[in-house]
Parts: sequence; structure tokens; C-alpha cells
Amino acid sequence: MAPKKKFGAFKIECLQFEDRMMYEEELEILRTVIEDQQTHIEALEEDKQEVTTLKIEIHEKKEKFKALQVNSDDNKFKFDEELKAMKTITYNQNKEIEALKSKAGDDHTKHEISVQNMEKVIEKERQKVANLESKIEEERKKFTKKDGDLKALRIVTDIQTKRIRTLDSEASKDLQKHEATVQNLSKVIEKDKKEAKHWESKIKEEKMRVKESRDKHKHLVDQLRDKIECPVCLEVPRFGPVPVCPNGHLVCLNCKSELCPTCRVRMGPGKSLLAGTVIENIDHRCMFNDCEEYFPLDKIDDHTKVCDHRTVKCPNCNCAEKVALSKLLDHLKLGCSYDEAPIKVARSLQLQSDGYTLGNKDTEKKNLSWKLLRTYVFDDVIFSIFPLKQNGHFYFPFVMFSSGAECSKYEIEVTVEDNHLASRKSGVRFKYDGVPCSIDEDKETRKHFGLTVDSSGMDQIFKKSGMNGFSLSFSIKKR
Repeated sequence: MAPKKKFGAFKIECLQFEDRMMYEEELEILRTVIEDQQTHIEALEEDKQEVTTLKIEIHEKKEKFKALQVNSDDNKFKFDEELKAMKTITYNQNKEIEALKSKAGDDHTKHEISVQNMEKVIEKERQKVANLESKIEEERKKFTKKDGDLKALRIVTDIQTKRIRTLDSEASKDLQKHEATVQNLSKVIEKDKKEAKHWESKIKEEKMRVKESRDKHKHLVDQLRDKIECPVCLEVPRFGPVPVCPNGHLVCLNCKSELCPTCRVRMGPGKSLLAGTVIENIDHRCMFNDCEEYFPLDKIDDHTKVCDHRTVKCPNCNCAEKVALSKLLDHLKLGCSYDEAPIKVARSLQLQSDGYTLGNKDTEKKNLSWKLLRTYVFDDVIFSIFPLKQNGHFYFPFVMFSSGAECSKYEIEVTVEDNHLASRKSGVRFKYDGVPCSIDEDKETRKHFGLTVDSSGMDQIFKKSGMNGFSLSFSIKKR
């Protein structure tokens, strides 16, 4: 009987991973297979013992046959037959034995191969176990390191928690203080509201008193203004002394005559001191019809100079109309300007106006003007340019529809040159730099606030153009 191979159990410690259980299940399966193989080998060993027993029996029969052969030649034939039968049986039994040996050998070989394969599998499993142990060791090191980091984090967290608790406590105290402050402030606000209501009522009462006082003052001023108003021009005098008749009737200096316009008695040299005092202490209405504003006596003249409704002369030299400044554009539309509305000028943009031409006879005239002017708007300020010729000189006045103080804030540049584009670089050019002219200036003064060119200079421009024409351009900017 062949020696049995014993396989020791492998103890694998993988307590921290589930792979240990899987490995133990696979190892148990391997053990079961090995035990089955061992049972099969034991069965083969028993078959071998049976073959040995058969061999012994055959030997015994051979011995018996020899004894029979010696004892009786008579039974030789019978013995031969029996011998042949025995040989046949023996041959068949040998075949069976050989077959069993062959089968036992094959099973043994298969068993050895299976055992070798199992050993290889076991070796691989050992390698896996070793790798797992290595990984476990690495994981233990990492866990140890992380555990250290975790401890450090716990320490920091504990410190932060203590700090948060401290801050929370401080915040709670601050909140309590804040709530107390808010309550105090609420009380103060409530008190202030009550005081505010009290003062509001007082202010309302005071406003009513002031309104009543103003109404009384206005009524008194209106009565005084009515009493000192001139019965002729219906204007309140702006300076004294104010003439008065023996019966106390007033009249302004401009309207004074020998007889009182009210009672028709002789005026005489009488002067009203009371009227002078009233004039100095009441507000005077602006003298222009469309203006409804009132000013003290010392400010009324300043307003008159810049009033939007003051009377100005039309900038067109062919028109002698006087209109309110607020209505000047409406007047220009009626036949004094080319434009329905002023042309908007971009900041510091130089514009060019072509189309100014003269007939052959016009160049010989001493006085000449174009029928219509052009109007522009820049920075919400309106202005116009109106070329004209007087006494052999050409004038290009730049008139702004504003006061002189407003005009001083701007700077203009006016240029007259040939209107032929090809010859401008080498042509004749005249230029003016300065401030615009105010609409408040008279027409004679306006023409000198701009470019002035004599006839000889303009003749050179006319020759260059070839058609008695010229180009007028300008630029404007705020100082």
C-alpha cells in the first residue's frame, strides 16, 4: 500500500479584511477534493490486495495441479483440460490485473497532477495572502499616520470648539447688551417721536402764523405798491424822490407834469419821503411782460440784464423787430432764418457752410447782406452767423443768444476762405479767434465781434473760387 501524502493546514490570518473568509472557503474546498482523492487511492490499494490474493490462489492451484499430475497420469487429459481452463482464467485474470494496474497508474498520475496543480494553487493563494498581508501592513501604517493626523485635528477641533464656545458666550453677552441698548434706544426713539409730533404741531402752528404774517405782509405791500404806483404809466417807481401833489397823490418823475393826473391841482415841489422808504423796502416785479418774478430793489437790475424774457433786437440785419429773448427763435422762423430749428453742433467740431455766392453786380456794391441767417446750438446755447458788407468791408458777426457774462465762457474760431476744395491748401484764408458777441449788444457793435475782411482780401478769395463765392466755417468750445 502506497504511503499517503499528508497536507498540513494553512493558518491564514487576515482578520481585518473579508478576503480571509473567502480564502478559508477556497481552502476547505481544496481539502475536500484532496480527501476524495485519498479515498480513491485507498480503493485502488484494496484492488491491489485482491490481485495479490488471486495470485496466491493461482499458485495454490498450480501446486495442486502438480500434485494431481504426479498422483495420476490417468487424469492427465482431464488435468490438461482443466489446466487450459485455468490458464484461460489466469490469462483473463492477468488481463484484468494489468487493466487494474493501468487504471490505478492512470488514477495515480492524475492524482499526482491534481496534487501538483493544487500545490500551485495553494502557492498562488500563499502569494495572495502575502500580498494581502503587505497591503494590510501598508494600510496599518497609513492608518497609524492618519490616526496621528486625526489626533492633531481633534486637538485643533477641541481648541476651535473652546474658542467658539468663548465667542458664543461673548456674543451672547454682546447680544444681551445690544438688546438692552436697543430697548433703551427704542424708549429714546419713542420719546423723540412724541417730541417730534409735539414740534410738528408747533411747526404747523408756526407755519400758519408765518403764512398769516406773509399774507398780511403781502396784503400790506400790495396796498403800499398800489398807493405808490404811478397813475399814468402804472409802474412802481424804482428810485426817489417821488413827486407828490398837495393832496398826497403820487406820480413818477418821468410822468410828472404841471397838474396832478389824479386831482388836477398844481403839483408843486412836494416830495414824498414815505414813498421813497417804501420803494427801498418792497420787492419789485421784473419789467418784462412775460416774467412773473419779484426781486428786492438792489437785485432787480442784475436780473433785468439776464432775464430770459428781456427785449432784444433781431440778429438779422434786414429786420428791425424787437422781441422777447424767449420768443426770438419763433420770430426767426417767420422769415429771418434758413433753419426751422437750430443745427446741433458737436463738441469742438469744425463745421463748414458752403453756398455763399455773389453776382457780378453784387461785388461792386458797397453795402450788401444776405436775406436769411443760420442758427446753431452748442452746449444748450444758441447762436447765429450773418455775413454782411458795409462800406466796402465784409463782416461775419458771431452772435450768441446769451448775456455777455455767458459769452465770455466760450471761445470761437471763424474762418473765411475759397470754397474750391482743390485750391484750399494754397488759397487765401482769413481767420478770427475770440469770444462770441452777446445778443444784448446793438447791431453796430455786433458786426465788430467777429471776422472783418476788406474788399481786396475778399476779391482774392473770389478769384480763387472762380465764381465769386466763399466758404464760411467755424468752431466753438467752452473755456
